[in-house]
Amino acid sequence: MREIRRMYFVGLPVASMLLCLAIGVASPDFYRSRVRKHEVGLLEQGTVLCLAPAVVLGVVAWRRRRKLPAAWLGAWLVLLTAGALYYGGEECSWGQNYFGWATPGNWSAINDQRETNLHNTSAAFDQVPRDLLTLAAGVGIIAPVLLARRLRQCDPRTSPLPWFLPTAAVIPAAALALVVGLPQKFYGKYDKTAEAQTWFTEMFLAGRHSELKEFFLAMFILMYMWSLATRLATMIETPSLPDREPTGIHPQAFQARPKSHRSQAA
Repeated sequence: MREIRRMYFVGLPVASMLLCLAIGVASPDFYRSRVRKHEVGLLEQGTVLCLAPAVVLGVVAWRRRRKLPAAWLGAWLVLLTAGALYYGGEECSWGQNYFGWATPGNWSAINDQRETNLHNTSAAFDQVPRDLLTLAAGVGIIAPVLLARRLRQCDPRTSPLPWFLPTAAVIPAAALALVVGLPQKFYGKYDKTAEAQTWFTEMFLAGRHSELKEFFLAMFILMYMWSLATRLATMIETPSLPDREPTGIHPQAFQARPKSHRSQAA
């Protein structure tokens, strides 16, 4: 089956990371005010831009669910698509970041940032989904490597495993989502009020890596959905070939011919 081209699943996350690094090193102030800025920064817009097509791909794949080898995969697609929709909607406060409506007073009282979203009201809507998605990114790195041989032996027409587990197409985005948080782990301190003194601090320390991590987690979801939808479309488009003889020669050509009268006379 056809897979996403390497120029996309490797090129997009790597190019995004290199661009952020180039901007951060060249001008930490510009990175803070235009790339990392809350609500209207380029990273937050990029996160929504990754999740919007992921939702569309999920719907497209769900409409072709009858071609999948197990019925529960249809429910899995619904869960993934709903998750991508929730992630994208929450990231832009369901349109408030674009249209600028006022947050109702009652909702503003329970929302940490006074926005019309759920993830700023409770850890159950914020930290728990983020931790689960981070865990999924870790699985997305390990599973395609450790189970590569088993997945190659699976028939996608009968086995649900190739449709459930991520392919190697998610590895670059998943790896970057995890890597950008490592400096904070080693540094230990998580003080959002600390002044950024270098580009490294501005990008990775004092919790400032969160927008970058969320962007690559969104790209991880996109690559997963893109890969699944691409492989599913390929399986549908490929017609079953009729059985043919390997040589293309009719089997009667190999039947013994009767001896001629001349040979019998001899």
